[in-house]
Amino acid sequence: MLASVKRKVGKAYHRREPQQRRALQTVEAVLDAVIKTLKREGFEAVTTNRIATVAGVSIGSVYQYFPDKRAIFAALHERHIQEIDRLVETKLMEHAASPLDKLMRAMIEAMVDAHASDPELYALLLTEVPHRAEGTRDFAVRLHGAFRLAIASRSDEFKTRRDLDMVVFVVTHMVEALSHGAVLRRPARLSLAAAKEEAVRAVLAYLHA
Repeated sequence: MLASVKRKVGKAYHRREPQQRRALQTVEAVLDAVIKTLKREGFEAVTTNRIATVAGVSIGSVYQYFPDKRAIFAALHERHIQEIDRLVETKLMEHAASPLDKLMRAMIEAMVDAHASDPELYALLLTEVPHRAEGTRDFAVRLHGAFRLAIASRSDEFKTRRDLDMVVFVVTHMVEALSHGAVLRRPARLSLAAAKEEAVRAVLAYLHA
C-alpha cells in the first residue's frame, strides 16, 4: 500500500501548514489561482500579487502560507502527486482480490483518466512549473512500491520464473511513460480509449512474455 503523502518540505520551500478549515480553503484558493493564471496568461504572469488578486485574498494571506513562488509551485506539484497517490491506493484496494491482468488494466486506465481530466494543466506541470526533484523522486519510489506489492502477490500467474525487481522496474516505467504519452503525445487520429487499450496490451504482453 502507498505510504502517506505527508512529507516534510525542504528548507528552501518551508511554509506554514494550514490547520483550520478556513486556512485550508485559503491555500486551495491560492493554488487554484495559480492554475487559472497559468492557463489564461502564461507562466510569466504568475506573481504573488497576481495570485492574490485572482484568489481574492490579501497578499499577506499568500505570504502567511507561502514564503515565495517556489513554495507555491512545490505545493501545486504536491497536490497533483497526492491525487495520483490516492488514485493508485484506491485501485489497489478495490482490486485486492483481482487477478494480475484485471488489476493492471484498472491501474493503467485510472492513471490515464486522471491525467486526461485536465491535460492542459498536466502539460503545464510537466513543462512550465518548476518542481522539486525530491518530490518527483519520492513519488517514483512510492509508485514502484505499489506496483511491487501488486505484482509480488500475483507472481504465481507468470508463465516463467521472473526477477521481481526487474519486472517491477520495467512495468512501473512502462505505465508512467504510456500514461503520459496517451494524454499528451498520442497521434491526432488515435483516440484516448484506443491509446489506453494499447497501453494495457503492451504492459500485459510484457508481463506474460
